[in-house]
Amino acid sequence: MRHFLFGILFLCGGWASSGCSSKTCTTRGCYDNFSATIKRADGSFPSGTHRIEILADSASLLCTFTFPLTVQPTCASGLNVTVGPDPIPGQFVETITLMGAPGQVHVWQYVDDAAVLDAAAAPSYQDYFPNGPECGSPCRQASLSWTLD
Repeated sequence: MRHFLFGILFLCGGWASSGCSSKTCTTRGCYDNFSATIKRADGSFPSGTHRIEILADSASLLCTFTFPLTVQPTCASGLNVTVGPDPIPGQFVETITLMGAPGQVHVWQYVDDAAVLDAAAAPSYQDYFPNGPECGSPCRQASLSWTLD
């Protein structure tokens, strides 16, 4: 038995070698995106009809919802908005996610037509290799935090 095991190790080049298996590279989990987490300083979240308008490079995106949530936010393609509990009980956090890697992002948010956010950024993206750097091009991701008025 020991000779058999030694033979397998010799053929594979050792325990940690990938010589006996091949790695499959996929794009699963790999996408460019920009995200922003948004909260009020006190952790509360304003009730009412929310409208989020975004200018990402030259693309305009819109998302609307009512808080407290009765249905999930209705957003333009390529835009996702979630509102949920913060890890601190009784507090809420909003997350805006844009697909792609826009160079300039400007976000306006209104509650019952009153402005609660006017934020702009030139995101700084980090390379991300979900399947390892040997699998080709990186995904680019950036995230920021903003505070509602």
